[in-house]
Formats: sequence, structure tokens, C-alpha cells
Amino acid sequence: MRPVQLLPRVAEVAPGVFEKRLTSRELDDAHAVMHLRAEAKLLKALGGIVTPAFVDAGDDARGPWLRMARVPFPTLAERLENVGGPLAPAWIERCARAAFHALAVVHEARDDSGPLHIVHADISPANLAADSDARHVVLLDFGLSCFRGFPQRDGAFRGTIAFAAPEVARSEVPTPKSDLFSLAAALVAAAMGKSPRPPLPLPALIAMAADVPIVTSEILVLADRGPAHAALVRCLAHDPALRPDSAREIATMLG
Repeated sequence: MRPVQLLPRVAEVAPGVFEKRLTSRELDDAHAVMHLRAEAKLLKALGGIVTPAFVDAGDDARGPWLRMARVPFPTLAERLENVGGPLAPAWIERCARAAFHALAVVHEARDDSGPLHIVHADISPANLAADSDARHVVLLDFGLSCFRGFPQRDGAFRGTIAFAAPEVARSEVPTPKSDLFSLAAALVAAAMGKSPRPPLPLPALIAMAADVPIVTSEILVLADRGPAHAALVRCLAHDPALRPDSAREIATMLG
């Protein structure tokens, strides 16, 4: 199992418009090129309600590129860095409601041919933006996403291992339940003010993520803070069969 980290470049090319390109190293990686082109298709199909709005995409002498609208509020990672500790439980409760609704919209997306069967496959605090009231959440960076008709992965781990579901750490194909796990892990990081997994070297962290349940006594007590926190703990079940059935189920339950 070979860990791979994709690091595309994102830069503002016009007021409110950001362009995403691959590094020179990634241009030699067929999967990286394929994923960036696929991300453009997904953003165009999703319409910018709970994702960045698609602006344009294409290829030139420097390879494929994607342009999208700027999201006008910070990521969860930026909020954590600014606060320097846990975010308020009431804010997490609201953010979880909005985030599971956003994920449900993505998972249920359709086109003229039917369901798109999108799995984000890399939800982390850096890929989750929320407004100040935590009532509007946007999912970012669909560069590793799976969807209908998209070729299967090549067996290498790709993503953010600190928030990856155990089955993804084992290089299994991500599923909607894998997204539930990663979304919950990102929000639990916001609730705790730190990553739910320890800072280990990448090979050791991949092995831990694959084999060791993430829920500790420190995480388990979060369930007492409110229904959304309790839902987060349920989504962190090591066995996907023990997680809730869908993001829509949780969004509906939380109202």
C-alpha cells in the first residue's frame, strides 16, 4: 500500500475566482490528471449550492485547470487555528446539522441519467467551510471523489489519513458511510480542538487508522453535549455497518 498525497495549486486569478492546477510532479501522475478533470465535472453538476460554484475548466500547455468561485467564509481548519482550541458546543451542534444536510445533498445528486453516486472521499477540517452562524456549510475539494462511471482507484491510499475511515485506510473503495466517518471526525476535531488521531508518522498512522477504533473515552463523552454530538460519535463506529445509514437520516433526525 503506497500512500500518495495530492497537492494541487490553488490561486486567485480574478476577483472572487480561484484556479486549481496540478504541480509539475502531479502532471506526470495519470490519476492526478484524471481526478482534476473529474472534479470539474462534479462541481458543474452539483451547481454550487453546498459546493464552490463552478466557473470554467479546460486544458492548456500547463495541463488541466479548474476555476471556481471563492467561498466567502473560512474552513473549519482556519477557525480552529484562529481560536487555538475547541469550538463552542452550540456552534458544533449547528454546524453538524448544516454539514450533514450538505453531505446529503451531495450523496443524493442526480443528472439526466440518474443518481451520480458521489462519495467525497476526503472530508477534513480543511475541506469544510462554514459561515459564522454555522448554518451554511460548503464542502470543498472534490479532487479525490468517486462517482458514477469514474474509474476505480489504483490501490494507493489517497486522502487525509487523520480523518479517513478505517476501510479507506485499508485502501478499500470509499462509500457514503466512509464520508459519514470523515465528516464526524472533522467535526470532532473542532469539538476537541485537536485531531482525533495522534500525530504519528504516516505509515504508522495508516496502520492505526485501519485497525484501531477511533472512539476513545475522550470522544465518547462528547455524546452528552447534544444530539448532533451524539450523532458524530455514532458515525465514528469502526465497522461501517454500525454507522447510520445515510447523511439524510442524520440531517432529518437533527432537523
